[in-house]
Amino acid sequence: MKWTTLNFGKHVGKSLPQIILGDADWFFWAYGRDVFKGRLSIEAEDLVSKATRIKIPKCDPENWQVEYRHEDDGRFIEIAIVEAEEPSLCSYRGVRRLPCLDLSFIRRSRTYDKQGCRNLLDDFRRLYFGEGKRLTKERCEAFFSKRGNFVS
Repeated sequence: MKWTTLNFGKHVGKSLPQIILGDADWFFWAYGRDVFKGRLSIEAEDLVSKATRIKIPKCDPENWQVEYRHEDDGRFIEIAIVEAEEPSLCSYRGVRRLPCLDLSFIRRSRTYDKQGCRNLLDDFRRLYFGEGKRLTKERCEAFFSKRGNFVS
């Protein structure tokens, strides 16, 4: 897929996959306010559909879940990939599990949690791309262009 680049705002010159993997909080804020028009609107709709149902990066993803961990005050701490059948060993009281990764989870849980969004994206990069890998424009776009990365 050929992704359009933004021609306005703080992310000018970036494609939507780059933006969502660099500033998910801003992307979902902008999406909720119908900031994207024309071709960008179509791409944003597709991206939201994919970004809210990212497949767990394991051979048998149906046997695993994403565990979202929060502080008692609601601030997001981290995600972990855990076996679906195992009880949570996490010491945080705010734990929620889902069968896939949802990049909108932080924004939907707490309207403004920039650090939480950064934590989620850092964990995503590490789990899906590897330790220390940079998320280039090409990597971001390739990830969101591959259907196999998402739950049907």
